[in-house]
Amino acid sequence: MYLKIRYRGRLRQPSEVSQLTDELEDICKSNGWKYHIWSEDWSKANTLKMNVEDGAVRFEGHAPLKGISFNPGPGMETTWLTFTPDGMLNSPFTLQDQTFTADDKTYPWNRVKTRFGDTKTHTEICNLFRFVADKYCDDFQVMEETGYWMHGDMARLEKFMNQVAAEYTSLEEEMAVIEADENIEPEKKREIMYELLRQFGTRNQPYKSEDD
Repeated sequence: MYLKIRYRGRLRQPSEVSQLTDELEDICKSNGWKYHIWSEDWSKANTLKMNVEDGAVRFEGHAPLKGISFNPGPGMETTWLTFTPDGMLNSPFTLQDQTFTADDKTYPWNRVKTRFGDTKTHTEICNLFRFVADKYCDDFQVMEETGYWMHGDMARLEKFMNQVAAEYTSLEEEMAVIEADENIEPEKKREIMYELLRQFGTRNQPYKSEDD
């Protein structure tokens, strides 16, 4: 199971993107994270096209991005701290579709998933976002289920993860019982499972905060 961190932001001064990139490269090196530096031509228009072939995502064309993308470890999603000439935080995914992770064309949300129970990586990414927000951005917003972005309390984060882990285990067990029950029609099974998943999602809505 994964937790989602949705985030969006805007640089205070787009000209500071090189300084930001250098600092984040040092952080990636210190943590042993794989990373990629983006230093594309901001004067060229976005011509990026995304294709999915055999389950793999491939991009073609020009992506006017500067900044850095990094991956904290195996099985993790890439975190994008890359920006377009207007200072807006974008990734190849939002350049292709500004509503890729949320319904806002004018101020797109990016997303990174962290492994459930991996409090270390989750807090490292949130803390890194806090550093970038405070030093380089005139606006940076985060939505994530645990509330850590808002309260910064490791004990509360661990309590949340333990509680949701227990709920998720119970959910899996309940769905397995329903799946195995031959007295329930397939369509009814789908309805019951959908409702169980909906209730689980409703109980674990993401927190949202804004730093203006």
